[in-house]
Amino acid sequence: MANNPHDIELPKEFSGHAQFVLYNRYGDPRVCGWENKWINHWKIQERFPWFPEKIIMVHKHFQTMLEKAILQLTIYDLYKEIRSFVSCFEIRNMKVDNSLLSLHSWGAAIDLNSIDDDPTMARWSLDFLRIMTENGIYCGQNWIERKDPMHFAMVNG
Repeated sequence: MANNPHDIELPKEFSGHAQFVLYNRYGDPRVCGWENKWINHWKIQERFPWFPEKIIMVHKHFQTMLEKAILQLTIYDLYKEIRSFVSCFEIRNMKVDNSLLSLHSWGAAIDLNSIDDDPTMARWSLDFLRIMTENGIYCGQNWIERKDPMHFAMVNG
């Protein structure tokens, strides 16, 4: 008897919507050599000297999206809303559901202002969020279930 393709069981690490999307596009970030294929060491301050970190490790596709958004934030003087940077690429499980890999594990998420603010408070202007959204970057401030305003990602989740 053939297996039903709808009965495929994913490892828990990839069972969230965003994790499933990233796993299908880019594979398991814990596999040896994965980082060499997908992660860039972006010298962000070479282009954006105001950014709070000199170099960030980021997924190469997410870097392209961030670069466009950050350029627009700079042009419209909205970059001043960014006061701190904590992480982008980091293999780890989610804090809320320890069974799921965090989107940071793919370098597909960035945390901004997490040091400065209460993570449950909304803090971004509508123009800031519009620019991020127009560039395909989702903000946790807009999530329905668990608000995470410091979190920006290339996949909604």
